[in-house]
Amino acid sequence: MNNNDDLYASMTLAELRTAITQLDQQLLQLLADRRSLSRAVAGNKLQQNKALRDWQREQELLAVLIQKAQTAGLDADYISRVYHTIIEDSLAVQRKFLQSQSLEPSAQTPENCVAVLGGRGSYSYLAANKYFIDQKNDYQGFATFAEVFSSVEQGNADFGVIPIENTTSGGITEVFDLLLNSSLSIVGEEKYPINHCLVAAQSTQLADIKQILAHPEANRQCSNNSQKLLSASVKLVSSTAEAVKQVAEDLSGTLAAIASEQAAHQFGLKILQSNIADLTENTTRFLVVATSAQPVSKLLAAKTSIALSTGQRPGSLAEILLIFKDAELPLTRLESRPIAGKPWEQMFYIDIQGNLADNKLTNALAQISQLCHFFKVLGCYPTDARTTFY
Repeated sequence: MNNNDDLYASMTLAELRTAITQLDQQLLQLLADRRSLSRAVAGNKLQQNKALRDWQREQELLAVLIQKAQTAGLDADYISRVYHTIIEDSLAVQRKFLQSQSLEPSAQTPENCVAVLGGRGSYSYLAANKYFIDQKNDYQGFATFAEVFSSVEQGNADFGVIPIENTTSGGITEVFDLLLNSSLSIVGEEKYPINHCLVAAQSTQLADIKQILAHPEANRQCSNNSQKLLSASVKLVSSTAEAVKQVAEDLSGTLAAIASEQAAHQFGLKILQSNIADLTENTTRFLVVATSAQPVSKLLAAKTSIALSTGQRPGSLAEILLIFKDAELPLTRLESRPIAGKPWEQMFYIDIQGNLADNKLTNALAQISQLCHFFKVLGCYPTDARTTFY
């Protein structure tokens, strides 16, 4: 038992709620102070030329905190989850600080215009908010991926944030094609955990729903569970934001949407069911694109994405993979897609753990480009990826 349990037991409900509100305000200020300390740590690492991440210190910190938490009567799993989130936030703040210091002063702006699919309430918007942490931005919403790319290409937006792949539904073909044919460069990535919810108007009950609005990707990720929930029809819309917007404006009380908890709150809707994705592990990887490539701080782990085609020459892909292996450059992703109009030929999309500022990587890519019919560097950007394969 906590030493304050007897004191709290003597308080009225109103007094308890007031005490909780005051404590929450203190927690928020402490979290803000911790974020300020994280920025100071990043500045110190920059001066001492130290890498961003210290995995051993993170594990030691968690072990100590869990031990102290158990002494205070707190559950170890609860504290572990809380501090994993806090550490993730700290690393994101430090990563943004270190990366900003590697840019030219003219490229460091306090506020950017960011193009996203669907606008406020969409998953792209939520991922963009997470990526541009500690920064105010103006967000522009668009109905299609092509419009997001076009907005950035024409200079109407500084950055675009678009989903590229999901742990449940795989890669998004249209985005791969746009990257291939666009002049934009990948300058960042953000992995965002997706919690699909069934949301509706405050007065709507589950039995009232006749139609579910969903983005095609969201529908694909929830197709089995949504059919079990009710026998309503599904209508595909351009974005999650559009789905919740239509539900919020509907007066019949018969519509629902597949959307995030945050989107439901933004549009004043209620959550009928949470976690309705077919698979519990559901994360989407988003890319941040811009008109110009950005150098990645050498204090950060970097990823370089390329696209290439080798034609139909036997053994060509194995030859390329051997170059990566000999250069000790781990791959985090290798995916192939058919090339339109060229039967049996494949375009390969490859993510490499490495910085274009490193001669080891640039030399390997120079060798590889000589073996390809088509070769394009899609971007080099900060990452926290650790999974590798050849």
